[in-house]
Amino acid sequence: MNELKKYAAIGGAVVLVACWPFATGKIGEAIFKDGIASYHNAIIEVESVSYDRGYLSSQAQSRIHVIDQGLSQELEHAGYPTEILVNHDISHGLFSVSSVSKFVSTGDTSEFIQGLTLTTDSKLTGTTDLLLTSKDTNFATADLQAQGVEKLFLAAAELSATIEKDGQFSLTYQLPKTELRLDNQSAMIVDNVAGQSVGHYIDDIFIGEADIALDKLTLSDTQSNSHNEIKGLKYTSVNQLTEVKEKAEENSFTTQNRLILEEALTDAGVVKNGVFDISFENLNYDGLKALIPLLQEQELTNENVEKLLLSFDLLAAKGFNVNINEFSAEVLGSKLNSNVLLTLPAGTARASQNADQLIKTVTGSTELVIAKKLVDETPELRMQMDELLINEFAVEDGDNYRLAATISDGQIELLNGQKMPLFMLLGFLSYLQ
Repeated sequence: MNELKKYAAIGGAVVLVACWPFATGKIGEAIFKDGIASYHNAIIEVESVSYDRGYLSSQAQSRIHVIDQGLSQELEHAGYPTEILVNHDISHGLFSVSSVSKFVSTGDTSEFIQGLTLTTDSKLTGTTDLLLTSKDTNFATADLQAQGVEKLFLAAAELSATIEKDGQFSLTYQLPKTELRLDNQSAMIVDNVAGQSVGHYIDDIFIGEADIALDKLTLSDTQSNSHNEIKGLKYTSVNQLTEVKEKAEENSFTTQNRLILEEALTDAGVVKNGVFDISFENLNYDGLKALIPLLQEQELTNENVEKLLLSFDLLAAKGFNVNINEFSAEVLGSKLNSNVLLTLPAGTARASQNADQLIKTVTGSTELVIAKKLVDETPELRMQMDELLINEFAVEDGDNYRLAATISDGQIELLNGQKMPLFMLLGFLSYLQ
């Protein structure tokens, strides 16, 4: 009897293994069709054309086409396709469904599209790994060549991602080289663009961390004998959602953004170690969630303008901070550094209809520190700084000059105690140039 049970168990396992590809095939078809059906976009539409399910493999085809009339016309004018068919070769394993997808353009210009390959592996746990690759492509169509574009080249690129069942994802991408050459002997070359993102989307707002960097950007013009280079440029963004338990209306959003420049070689001089760090902190999430779709609208109708103002009123009523935490660089061998910190306290009602009150509630500070050496070597700066020192708007601080101001009650108070209306801050900030 025990032997019989053993053989029955083995037989059951064999039957399960034999039948399981049918199950994973059905699961794969459901994932495919449900994923397409759930995709919504005002610019691009995706639809299932066919799905032929087999035992160990399936064949499917989907269609991607541009439904935005403006974008469609632009693509057609430039000689690019507005519709793409995707052929999917799907395999059913015991614990996963994998596919290799090839893109087929219905237009005449399809070299790039046909060079795309998407490989996916979806596990029964809901995790999907994907890899999208492209081939070397020159986009200089006859139409672009007639407009003076000699070469528009993108090297073979790669994007890989892992997407979890709950929507969390991580992705990395790399584009080794982009090259644009015009027939007037000017050129732009971008070397090694790479980036990554980790996070998820809530209400079309990205929550997580992302960065993108390039090794070198070269701009040259033979006719004017001009040659400019940017090296080591990197942008980092961190978006955070702070949730208040049982008070969703108090949820807030903060985004911190930092741009770093290693070196810029221009005809005017050299800039090194540049930093631009800006953050928007404690933005009311409901207000932001309502505002973002309105800013993405191509046309602002009267109704949308009214909604936009209401969204801003909600943001202002809850208060927020806008900080340029650091704006610094080494210019001509000398350091300059500045910051602007602004706070709008909560409590301003109907801010869009009460600009005067809004300005009066803003508080903050601003500062600019600039090396004496840079001022002495720049005649225009020397003249401006002399005037600022005479009026006691600036002071000497060791090897630097320092300008600073505090902001409150709709006014700016300078180092000498003089006050002026807040709108004159723009004039104060002009010295950053």
